[in-house]
Amino acid sequence: MDFKTLSASGNIAFYNSCEVTEIFLYRKSDKAIFNFFTLAVFEEKAYNGLNKIFLGDRISVNDDFSIGIQRYWLSVTEAEIRFDILKNQNKWSANSTIYSQFPQLKYLPKQYIPSVEGNRINHILKNNYHNGSYSIEFFDESKSNFEFLLKIEALSKFNDICEKIKMQVPIDLSVVRDRIGNFIFQFPVNIIEAHSKALSTWDGVDMSFSWHNSISLPPDCLLQVESTLDKNYMGSVIEEYNQTPTQKIIIGNLDQINHIKVWRKEPSLILTTFSGSYIREFISTIGIVSPEPRLFEVEGEMQKVDISSSDKRTRGKTDASYTTYINNNLYDAEKKQLEKRLAFKQYKNFISDVALDDIRKLIGEKDKNGVYLWDPYLSSLDILKTLYYSKTANVKIRAIGAFNKDVRRIYETENEDENPVEFLEKLKEYINKNKCILENPNHNNYGLNLEFRIQHSSFGWAFHDRFLIFPSSKLRRSQVYSLGTSINSYGNNHHILQEVSHPQPVVDAFNELWEKLNHPECLVWKHSK
Repeated sequence: MDFKTLSASGNIAFYNSCEVTEIFLYRKSDKAIFNFFTLAVFEEKAYNGLNKIFLGDRISVNDDFSIGIQRYWLSVTEAEIRFDILKNQNKWSANSTIYSQFPQLKYLPKQYIPSVEGNRINHILKNNYHNGSYSIEFFDESKSNFEFLLKIEALSKFNDICEKIKMQVPIDLSVVRDRIGNFIFQFPVNIIEAHSKALSTWDGVDMSFSWHNSISLPPDCLLQVESTLDKNYMGSVIEEYNQTPTQKIIIGNLDQINHIKVWRKEPSLILTTFSGSYIREFISTIGIVSPEPRLFEVEGEMQKVDISSSDKRTRGKTDASYTTYINNNLYDAEKKQLEKRLAFKQYKNFISDVALDDIRKLIGEKDKNGVYLWDPYLSSLDILKTLYYSKTANVKIRAIGAFNKDVRRIYETENEDENPVEFLEKLKEYINKNKCILENPNHNNYGLNLEFRIQHSSFGWAFHDRFLIFPSSKLRRSQVYSLGTSINSYGNNHHILQEVSHPQPVVDAFNELWEKLNHPECLVWKHSK
């Protein structure tokens, strides 16, 4: 039903063909072929035959696997036949290609995908930057054919493969690992082009509409316009479309975030959306430029900055509005929410127990895929105070510390003139000391899978920042927290615990350093049970 509704001529577009891009995984040992990702995009251009082509060279995965990409075209009728076979028989009838070990796919009914920035799925759809698209998706929930590529350890390799795919087709699967093995049918909406601007009275919008040249009479539509601030609807209305090129819609208030949807009434479909803010008319308050600039020297070069005075006409006035006051309060509310879920928390002096309890709380709640601690001053005692509070049995727990001059100034007297033999003796002493703490016979280490490595000498590279890392899985993205200070001083001086906005580069850096420290000389202690 969804397919017929979306593909029917005039509902959201006038389709005549379907472009199919297949990315497939090939296993050399038995010539098995697996669907890696398939995108079928409906288009208005005329169907001119299959015209099957292979795009670029095969992409090597390892000695046994490679990835190929092919593209061909179908008529709308042929695409519907392929769709029905996939939906009802769980088979994909690809031209001269027989997929091996085809998994049971989960059918996801039609979804509207807006053309908004930050929408992950737009990284794998075709040109979804006008009115958005509808999609019907067949989801591979098992990912059984790709386990070896979706493991955390293979993330760098996976990203490299995705980069090579992106060089051949504009599909970035690194952003949507969850879509590996899926089929997506994309139906771009192109029967309408709508624009809007704020009314001068700032209480509504002036909308303009341009319809597809194949449409003589615009369909019956509803126009939904809303304005939100601080999770409240400052204005909201749903109006019948007047079927003319322009229409003014009064909602009462346009301040802050505005949302517009154009709904087709029959069948009920979204034709276009908008979310954003309008810019009020700019009123200049630039002051008079002083004839004398500010001059100063930076690293031997003179700098010049023109200084302006305040415009006398604006003195005594304020540019604060009710939205300014509300937005300032929003920051306070956001900060409290972040603190509540420990995404941002500030610690002041002498609350080390509170600070460590928060670290333990994070570890206890988020360790399902493992937990890593990265801290140059990390000691075995610190590990006991933190990582040992992991509640999930046998997950990978990894810790990286360091043994350098800065670290040794904290833990022992530094001899600037020591020779390499003395350094190795002190290194061995440091490792044994930390090893003994973890090998305490009073520890039963039940369900513990922990390894502690240290960076020193020419192994790996020196580092300074401190991170608590929760790696990703197939179903959960990674999370990283910047600790602000080392565990050995946690809560004893001012620092901030803050969740990192872009965690994966930190995880990748940790994994890279971890591999470089894979030497007996860097191992402090390892235990698995």
